[in-house]
Amino acid sequence: MALQKLHKQMMDQLTLDDFALFVLIAAHQNLSAVARERDVPPSQVSRALARIESRCGVQLVHRTTHGLSLTDDGETFLETAHRMVQEQSGLQSQLAGRRGEASGLVRIGISQLFAEHVVLPQVPLLLRRHPLVRLEIRINDRIVDMASEAVDVVVRGGVPAADTLIARPLGSHGRALYASADYLKARGVPEHPDDLSKHTLIANLGIVSHNRWTFQVAGKEQTNAITGDVRVNSSASVVSLALAGAGVARLNDVIGAALVSQGRLTPVLAEFTVTGNYPVYAAVLSQRHRAPKIRATLAFLQDCFVGFR
Repeated sequence: MALQKLHKQMMDQLTLDDFALFVLIAAHQNLSAVARERDVPPSQVSRALARIESRCGVQLVHRTTHGLSLTDDGETFLETAHRMVQEQSGLQSQLAGRRGEASGLVRIGISQLFAEHVVLPQVPLLLRRHPLVRLEIRINDRIVDMASEAVDVVVRGGVPAADTLIARPLGSHGRALYASADYLKARGVPEHPDDLSKHTLIANLGIVSHNRWTFQVAGKEQTNAITGDVRVNSSASVVSLALAGAGVARLNDVIGAALVSQGRLTPVLAEFTVTGNYPVYAAVLSQRHRAPKIRATLAFLQDCFVGFR
């Protein structure tokens, strides 16, 4: 009974924002990163964490020169923090749903490539349509755990793996080879896949399958495994290197076509390249997909990816 009373006293002293802040701290494990996301000084985040620990009466994180890690008590507190944040978000959605409005915070997980070239330029459209919606866009090429990281919608390529997710198709794309006009002027235009051995090739360390370049030669498919003369661990950085004239790269062909139309890239070996077909979808947790703010976000994403259909 005394333990329950102590727990209630502790909960009464904490705010919903305290729980939301701790979820961010646990996700980033770096106070400066949390401060940048919240657009506040790191000292303010540090003081808030110290206040939360003081009110809990236990140490929630280990502090080192390399960042933070949760203590056992911190892991326990994180479970409660996730539940409080999710319950708040769910309540907001339910109340908004009764009014038929899209309202509240939506957290979107998306890769850097799709964020920069597809979604971010269109964000004002969503905010004009639904002024009560707030966005938190988490740009990361890794696959996120939606439940534990409190992410509402993720944009992914490939096939959804979890049966707890509902996937909404956004479109599909292929992959083709591109280089800048300056690079091709300096190094020459390859006329056959074998000519690539004389060129600087850009590889993707983040997604190894992107380095298997398939061609149709004399009626037969051949696949070249590219190690790369320049290697980088994100698809968006591969695009940046190609635009900078660093070499030949295999890119999303919808984004590549847009850059060609802008005069920024040139197709390479188009008559030989087997582009393939790769789906893109938005995924939501099955229990959340009916919320008005989620439906509004999915409709917005479908508009963003209209060029992929």
